[in-house]
Amino acid sequence: MKKFLVGFILFSMVFSVIPGVVAIDYDIIAGQNEKVGTLALNVVGDTLYFNYTINPPWELCEVHLTALNEVPEADKEKIWYTKGYITKTGNPKVGQFEINEEFDPYLTEYSSSLNIGELGNSNLTIAAHALVCRQGDEIMDYGYEPTDYPWAINYSNYINGSPDSTESWRYDPLLCLEESDSSNQGTKTFTSLGYGGSIELYFDGSICGDGDNSTPDLEIYEVTYNQNTDWVESIGIEAYYNGNYYLVGNATNNLGSTTGVTNMFINCIYDLPSGVCIEKIRINDTLSTHDYDIDAVKANYKCVPIYNCICESAWANDTCFGGETFPGNNWATYVIYPECD
Repeated sequence: MKKFLVGFILFSMVFSVIPGVVAIDYDIIAGQNEKVGTLALNVVGDTLYFNYTINPPWELCEVHLTALNEVPEADKEKIWYTKGYITKTGNPKVGQFEINEEFDPYLTEYSSSLNIGELGNSNLTIAAHALVCRQGDEIMDYGYEPTDYPWAINYSNYINGSPDSTESWRYDPLLCLEESDSSNQGTKTFTSLGYGGSIELYFDGSICGDGDNSTPDLEIYEVTYNQNTDWVESIGIEAYYNGNYYLVGNATNNLGSTTGVTNMFINCIYDLPSGVCIEKIRINDTLSTHDYDIDAVKANYKCVPIYNCICESAWANDTCFGGETFPGNNWATYVIYPECD
């Protein structure tokens, strides 16, 4: 990216500080008939300055450019052949051009220059090629990104197991949604599962793992109060994808605490599957002697589709004269500078 910025600034400076200098623009054509951008050319002294500008949704993946002072011919005695720029049948060999650049990430604009001091003052024949790519419509795989809003936002199929308390507010499924907010048990902002209970939770879109078992993919916040080591609060966590539920982890809280003290336990799941889109999770109370109290559930990664990439070969086209083509069996074009001025 630094190289691109330096080139673009240099290109801009050339036309801002030299009186009378005007770039000549040529269409960049992909697939023989689609304009995907513009190539600006200008010669100042012994230097050819060039600037590729690509129109969305296309992006610039590769650039190949060279310049000579004769037109390409399928003749082994001519300079285009002796320099290795074309095959013996006249097809261009873009990988042998003077300028060869590949971009990752792709760009929408690229500027640079080429020394042409040895070519003299005659008109230039410039072959300017680009490989341009755009996103297709076919989903090839699924990746992950950090979630925009990580907290569970909705629920379904809340099954209240055998309750551990007569306080009805503890069994409201809405209280485990949104961001963690239980600083103590008295805030009444958590949902108890009850012995053998369960709940399905949804997020803002599909979720997944990041493929790294050292970082948590899912965090389950549980509130405990006045707990002792005889109280076991245990859950199993399932993920729903590809039409079925799959067990992804278990968690148990029985650390105990001082009488009258509220603790917030964060049970982490480190290996949610990656490469799939998890529609929802289900938390099941398993073998608890006391209610598992869910304050909130956080998913750290969302599932994102990876689409196929459509790439096309593109050439600067001398449209003012109907286009100049290489002599081989191809549609590759070159431009004569400055004939379009």
